[in-house]
Amino acid sequence: MTSFYQFLIWFFTIVSLIALMYGVLSADITFIGLFICTLIISVIFYRLNETSPTNISQESQVKDFALEGIDNDNIEISEAIETLKQEQTKILSTFKKNVYSNQDLSSILEIKRNIVSDFVSSLSLNYEMVSKQELKDIILKLMNDLIEKNSNHLFEPFFFPQEEASYVSWVKQSLILLGWKIGREEDRAKKLFDLFEKNGMIAGILVFSHTKKANIDLNQYEQYVQNGEIDFLVMITQDFKDGNKAQLSKSIVFINHHDLPKLHLMLKSLPTIK
Repeated sequence: MTSFYQFLIWFFTIVSLIALMYGVLSADITFIGLFICTLIISVIFYRLNETSPTNISQESQVKDFALEGIDNDNIEISEAIETLKQEQTKILSTFKKNVYSNQDLSSILEIKRNIVSDFVSSLSLNYEMVSKQELKDIILKLMNDLIEKNSNHLFEPFFFPQEEASYVSWVKQSLILLGWKIGREEDRAKKLFDLFEKNGMIAGILVFSHTKKANIDLNQYEQYVQNGEIDFLVMITQDFKDGNKAQLSKSIVFINHHDLPKLHLMLKSLPTIK
């Protein structure tokens, strides 16, 4: 519905401009009247688009960050927080865009710091009651909470790349957006898979663009679970559809990337978790 409103807005805006041009050139009051009418209609559709259920539901999906431990009596901090609330949807969008466009999965903290730095630089504060670095630390804390609470809002499972290398990167980037933390470089270098951790649960992640490429020796990977190095091995692909066979063994899970938002709870519910 929103796109339909936008089409009507552009259509009547263009018609009104054409009517204005002909009205001025020909001094014909009919075209001037047409200009006014179409302009009014364009404004009406603009207001309908702003208040459409789609836009309202998208905004309502964003959960506010918590303010525990923040000095709300500090005027400069309060002003910065109020601005952050107004721009939180934009900040989430920027974070998502930067994560998906960045191939270095270890630089997520740097991405956040750059967003915070740009945000703080845009503020009109004197920094008399708070230092710029202190404010950056506060905003980073609030932004982390904002991202964590809206992780599912950031993930869009339908816009994935078909090319295998890009798909593998996209899945890993999506896991980061969903609150998973990537393992340390020295740990990952020793494994045949990537390590991701969330709330104390460690998963080894293998990504395939197609199910047929996921024919691997399961016994080779189960030893990592038996040794206590990971809790589960998770194989992720775009065309796996049989949910009844999601758990291939006691420690190996096979899922479609559409189920990534449910992955943590899915693994937590399995009885083999230590």
